[in-house]
Amino acid sequence: MKLKLKVPQWHYSLITDYERLSIFKKVIEKAVDSDDVVFDLGTGSGILAMIAARKARKVYAIELDPFTYDYARENISINKFKNINIIEGDAITYNFNEKADVVIAELLDTALITEPQVKVINSIIERDLLKKDGKIIPNGVINTIQLVESKMTHIYYDEEIESEEVSKEVVYEEVDFYKINPLKVNYTLKLNLEKNCKNLGIKLRTYTILDSENIAGQTPMLNPPLVIPLNKNADKGIVKINLSYKRGGDLESIKVRLL
Repeated sequence: MKLKLKVPQWHYSLITDYERLSIFKKVIEKAVDSDDVVFDLGTGSGILAMIAARKARKVYAIELDPFTYDYARENISINKFKNINIIEGDAITYNFNEKADVVIAELLDTALITEPQVKVINSIIERDLLKKDGKIIPNGVINTIQLVESKMTHIYYDEEIESEEVSKEVVYEEVDFYKINPLKVNYTLKLNLEKNCKNLGIKLRTYTILDSENIAGQTPMLNPPLVIPLNKNADKGIVKINLSYKRGGDLESIKVRLL
């Protein structure tokens, strides 16, 4: 598939993360049929909308940011897609004229914290805008937690800096996007710390459930592991932690307490 794309500088990393794009392309092409209406919520460059539009009858591609919207509109125009309705607006409140057979929403971030994925999908379900037996891409996510010895004293994405893992990775929630999900999250968790630790932290990971057959791990631009330091020493043994944050909030909403 060849497309001509123009994007803001900060979007370049997104369209060159080929692992991320290839898994979404595979699932979208399998899910979309020739008579389908598709919503692409938070379309960005418009690339996922254009993948869907190669098969769908009609695609609504909506983007809230006016600067990004202008790029998406140009991309859709230069690639000569006539079946994409590009909209500058908020997917949470926009008055769609029909229901969707397929909803695409790649508004993801680690643990669903800093992006409005849950808010946007909740609004689609609440307003009954998904047809019976309609599909949501992705279907949901699996979030995990692990104790680490933090390399830094502030929240950071654990990419080039690899913190030492000092417990097993444990699933603490599975989020199903076909259901209404709360925005505020609060969990009390027990983890086994395998060694004495000078700066205890937690690492959050997110695995994206694209459909019943495809689950994506982390890629450079899809849910990189997130480390939250506690800035406290801890002794080997069972550690009890309270973790809370707001989905679609920001990193400052994260609170972690040793109990």
